[in-house]
Amino acid sequence: CGNHFCKYCSNQPPRFLNYFFSTYLLIYEDMPVGSSVAQLKATDPEGEPLIYGVSGEEAMKYFSVNKDTGVVWLRQQLDRETKSEMQVEFYVSDIQEVVKDTVNIQIGDVNDNAPIFHGQPYTVHIPENTPVGRSIFMVNATDPDQGTGGSVLFSFQPPSSFFTIDGARGTVTVTKPLDYETTSAYQLTVNATDQDKLRPLSRLANLAISITDVQDMDPIFTNLPYSTNIEEDVPLGYEVRKITAIDQDLGRPRGIGYTIVSGNTNSVFALDYISGSLTVSGQLDRENPLYSAGFTLTVKATELRADRFPSDATVMTTFTILLIDKNDNAPKFNSSEYRVRITELAQVGFALPLFIQAEDKDEGVNSMFQVFLTGNNSEYFTLSPTAVQGRADIRMRVAMPLDYEHIRSYSFSLYANESMSDHVGFARVFIELINENDNRPIFSKPLYNISLPENTAPGTSLLHILATDADAGTFGIVRYYFSDEPDQFSLDEETGWVILRASLDYELMRRFTLTVLAKDGGGEETTGRIRVNVLDVNDNGPLFQKEAYVGSLRENEQAVQPVARVRATDEDSPPNNFLTYTVASASAFAGYFSIIMVDGYAVISVTRPLDYEQVPNGMIHLTVMAKDGGIPALNSTVPITVEVIDENDNPPEFSKSSYIVKILENINAGATVLLVNATDLDASREFGQASLIYSLEGSSQFRLNSRSGEITTTALLDRELKSEYILIVRAVDGGVGPQQKTGIATVNITILDINDNAPVWRDEPYHANVVEMSPINTDVISVLAVDPDNGENGTVVYSIRPENPFYTINSSTGKIRTSGVTLDRESSDPSDAALMRTIIISAVDRGMPQLRATASTTVFVNLLDLNDNDPKFLNLPFVAEVPEGLLNGSAVQVEDPDHDKNGLITMALQMGMPRLDFYLNTSTGVLTSTSVLDREQIGLYHLRIIAYDAGKFPRTSTSTLTVKVLDVNDETPTFNPRLYNVSLKESVPRDHIVSRLACSDNDAGLNAELSYFITGGNQDGKFSVGFRDGIVRTVVRLDRETQAAYTLIVEAIDNGPAGSRRTGTATVFVEVQDVNDNRPIFLQNSYETGILESVPQGTRPTLVAHTADVWLPLQQVN
Repeated sequence: CGNHFCKYCSNQPPRFLNYFFSTYLLIYEDMPVGSSVAQLKATDPEGEPLIYGVSGEEAMKYFSVNKDTGVVWLRQQLDRETKSEMQVEFYVSDIQEVVKDTVNIQIGDVNDNAPIFHGQPYTVHIPENTPVGRSIFMVNATDPDQGTGGSVLFSFQPPSSFFTIDGARGTVTVTKPLDYETTSAYQLTVNATDQDKLRPLSRLANLAISITDVQDMDPIFTNLPYSTNIEEDVPLGYEVRKITAIDQDLGRPRGIGYTIVSGNTNSVFALDYISGSLTVSGQLDRENPLYSAGFTLTVKATELRADRFPSDATVMTTFTILLIDKNDNAPKFNSSEYRVRITELAQVGFALPLFIQAEDKDEGVNSMFQVFLTGNNSEYFTLSPTAVQGRADIRMRVAMPLDYEHIRSYSFSLYANESMSDHVGFARVFIELINENDNRPIFSKPLYNISLPENTAPGTSLLHILATDADAGTFGIVRYYFSDEPDQFSLDEETGWVILRASLDYELMRRFTLTVLAKDGGGEETTGRIRVNVLDVNDNGPLFQKEAYVGSLRENEQAVQPVARVRATDEDSPPNNFLTYTVASASAFAGYFSIIMVDGYAVISVTRPLDYEQVPNGMIHLTVMAKDGGIPALNSTVPITVEVIDENDNPPEFSKSSYIVKILENINAGATVLLVNATDLDASREFGQASLIYSLEGSSQFRLNSRSGEITTTALLDRELKSEYILIVRAVDGGVGPQQKTGIATVNITILDINDNAPVWRDEPYHANVVEMSPINTDVISVLAVDPDNGENGTVVYSIRPENPFYTINSSTGKIRTSGVTLDRESSDPSDAALMRTIIISAVDRGMPQLRATASTTVFVNLLDLNDNDPKFLNLPFVAEVPEGLLNGSAVQVEDPDHDKNGLITMALQMGMPRLDFYLNTSTGVLTSTSVLDREQIGLYHLRIIAYDAGKFPRTSTSTLTVKVLDVNDETPTFNPRLYNVSLKESVPRDHIVSRLACSDNDAGLNAELSYFITGGNQDGKFSVGFRDGIVRTVVRLDRETQAAYTLIVEAIDNGPAGSRRTGTATVFVEVQDVNDNRPIFLQNSYETGILESVPQGTRPTLVAHTADVWLPLQQVN
């Protein structure tokens, strides 16, 4: 209703039309503030003007809406990483009613965040003997962006020679052996870059790597033997068993590392190096020939040094693991399909010549299955056996009579099905029957009747007889024969058509009775009869004087030209012998011929000029008919051949006026380059195509076959000598003199390059001088190799082979520069020294196949010396151990790898030390003590030694020499206190801590290391003491009723030299407290008593029971 004030009308609310109310609206986070993000569209049934808006505090913070147009504007910048989606409620109003709807706004990601490192600062401490390939640290950085913008790739800037970082995981790995004395710390810069291809962002972080300076009993296995059985289908990670070994050196036991030495076929087991847990790490299959006999594993346990690396102390043991079979294999046939041909006469029970074998590789009941056939017509055959365990040969026999004519071939499915599971084997069987001749032909009628006029033309098909044979193939093919061959009739032995062979004459023979035979391909035959009735007719027609006529004329003749005269006679009397002549047919140009009668003859003439080239083979074949006046009229025909004589009126023409050919330069001599072809519209052999002769001009490198037009090479070509040939070919026809005509074409042959020339070095040999420690990209020398080939084949690419970390080469120009890896003339690494002085350059072209220079060239580099090495102490860290009270001497060794004076070294002790009890020989480096040393006064000396070379600008090194005064074992271990009183309940579990003993020894080192033993009061082994920690524990559960108290004697023995070890003793008194852990026990097996009959009801007789527990009242029992 359009009347807003009609009380009977109800307002229809507006509705939104935008798709995103039912889906979502995508806005990218980098959209500028003030941009239009969408336009609200709505419709109102009454056509009222609409007002648009947005509601909600958060929505109004980010968006504003033009109330008239519905355009939504962005008011505040979006950030997907802060908020990836929001629900915004928009409304539309027609003044009377407000409609609200919510839009799911998805914030699209852009790459606006650089990766962020976590866990900084990065500091790593590793020993200098960390092996190459060991991962030492993992850098962690994330990028809150999505997709490639949030995928982080790590790298070092600049790259490090000693460490690599895994680009994806951030794992830092050692790539070269480390040396604390050369470099004690590395400061690496890690670059984390996201993978956005348009605007990648990156961030740097510092990684500080600090390099730290770096028994007589083998271990023994426990809980032997380890042989076990496991099921073959155990999951990956399944623990087979725990391998445990201990160090027999009880004084200082070391940790054990476990490895598998042999027998771990295909690495199907994993042995945890630390825990000794042997787990399954590969798929097990008992049916695998490699696994069926089980595994014989040899495991090695290795003692670990304090740095957790293996020592030389090892022990090995060998044990077996057998796999228990699971039903995890389906039965399987020895072929996916079986094919056989058998005769259709095969009897029931006949065994088909098929080798069918079914096998289930499982064991026992797991290998039992049933075999059966299914599919169309499978009931014609049976199987035996049908129940199989493991493996069996299956025989297939005929179950029902077969008939080739009923079913020629069989195809069905062969199944092997386990009854205990869903395992199924499958194969297809295809059986083709061999046809046998087991049916005779049968005529469709016993007697065939036919009537025909006497003038029936010989060759006329008169009657089709039909006999059928139920056999198939050659046995079902029927052929037909007359019993006695008649003169007037013939019989098509394949089709059964009876054909009139000679003319009939009603006056001589009015009826024929013929006997026919139907014989199949196997020799079976049947007899039938044919009755032929002859009808009388008027049977004389026209007869031409000749059987055929021939005429000729030249092409292009302008006037009417007669080509032949014909005449026919008819033995009938008028009007039947009145003849008319017509051209019944013509092989071509039928409208060009006419017939007129001249002196009783029919003269055939050509009325228009003929073109020999348009006449097939130059011949026109006419058929002229003579028709008599009888009713019905009889006629006869005669053939006339008209020969058109050719004139040479067309020149040869090539298929192209110019041929363009491209061939490779390595084409063989005699190879075909091109086959040119010219055509001549003259159709005769004299002037036409067959008469053409070809010739070639332009180069002796090519030959042209004068008849076929084939152009071939006469010699090997070389593009580098000549790259293009222009040849002229001619074709002439068979005309003579002025009548001969010629065609001409050009052949442009371009020789294509192949990569048949390798680069060749120029200006060898190469020598260069480079100052050691040269910075990155210092020019060394340029090498040059040339390749005469063209394009990519002649473009030379240079590379350093084998790779040389000290130098780089420009692959295009051959310029060699330093790589930035330090060139140290004094390097002790023979491999590095050789690489610094010898650069082997390889040159290859870009052709396919790629050719390499006949030999690499070598650049010999002479490294010029700098005084860049400080004197180096060789036997550091140097610690001299001197027993207290003795004089001693030690040598300090120093070297300087620099050349000449730069390598001469002088040593001295630093002056101003607080106590100078030593003397150092400045030349030999021998250090001697100048007084008696006393560990109790000074146990450790730190002497500062200076070494300096004799260079123009001397370089120095300093080092600390430590003199350690060794202790003698003169102190006795002392317990504090010496007596321990402990009370504990008898219910405490095994391994319960009874007491922690405190004992000390004032000696140092091994002399102060203590070992604890229980030497008394522990005859039944109820307690143990920690060998190193002195903690007394229970070994088994205690029983107060067996023993209520223990007095343990514990000794602490130091680890001094044998023969001088000292011992301390402590006493531990243990009182066991009672718990209620014993049932009452009757003192007798049975009790008898007497009761007076006057005893009141409710009186209880009393029995006495005994319990071993104390402080518990005895209970009376009814």
